[in-house]
This record gives sequence, structure tokens and C-alpha cells, in this order.
Amino acid sequence: MRVIARVLVAVVVMAVMAAGCSQGIAVPKAFCDVPVRPDSLSPLLPSEGEVKTSRSELHDVICNLSVGGSQTLNVRIAKIDKQLPPEDWANAQAEFTRGARRTTSFPGTAVIGSNGALVTANCGKPSAYILLDVAFTGKRAENSEVGAQRLQRFLEDFVPSVTQKLGCTGQST
Repeated sequence: MRVIARVLVAVVVMAVMAAGCSQGIAVPKAFCDVPVRPDSLSPLLPSEGEVKTSRSELHDVICNLSVGGSQTLNVRIAKIDKQLPPEDWANAQAEFTRGARRTTSFPGTAVIGSNGALVTANCGKPSAYILLDVAFTGKRAENSEVGAQRLQRFLEDFVPSVTQKLGCTGQST
């Protein structure tokens, strides 16, 4: 009986190890030309598929990340001189699943839900604020508080990198 149990445990361990090795994706170390920690980005991504990123810049910067051909993350970044009006924040709370104002580690204002976020980060110069409009879709977007926490964890890593790249002084006028 003990031999059978040991063999069964060994088979289960090997199967788990094989499954762990066969799944997984190459999590980018940068998104939108700024570094991101893989541990902040990977919870937002499906477990398999080819990762592709793109960035375009006309007036605003628009960055996309897709996995396995499916759009996963879209971020629009713009420089703005005034804080958004209250109705924009109220609309964001209504638009995003579990959308709520959330306290962030960076100076600014954020409404974050499990499927998107609206963020203004204090910049100072070259503009008063940096606006980030974030859409999160796909298999990993979930209607739960955990989903909102995953997106917030990514934003806590990503937004300071964006403001640093843009040369923000951190003091809004």
C-alpha cells in the first residue's frame, strides 16, 4: 500500500512539474517604453499565448498588449493641465466593474476597477498631470475585488515609471 501511495505521489508531482513547464508566457520587462516588474504584469495575462506589444504616438501615447491574438491591455497616456472634473470620476466609477476611488502610492487620483482605470498622476512640469486611461480585457479580467487589486498593483508599478520617463517634477500646480 505504501509503495502505491509513493508511486501515486511521484506521478502527481511529475505531472504538476510538467504542466508548470509547458505553460507560461514570456512576460515583458517593459510596456509602453517603461520598465515594469513581471510580478505586477503577469497576474493580468493569460497563462499561454504569444505576447505582442505596440506603441503609437500622435497627440497621446497609446500602448497595447495582446496575448494569443486577443487584446489584453490598452493604455492611453496624455498630458493635461487641469484635474478632471467630478463628473469624469463619477462616470469612471460607473463604467468600470467594481470601479472605486482608490488610494495609490503615487501622488494623484485614481478610479480603478477590475476591467479598467482612470488615473491622473501629479506631474508639475512639463504639464500639471499625466492622464492614464486603462482598459483591461480578456480571460484574466474578473468581476471581483481581487481583479481590481491586480490592476492596481500593476498601476502602482507602471505609473511612477511613466511619470519618470516624461520628466515629471511631481508637484502639480
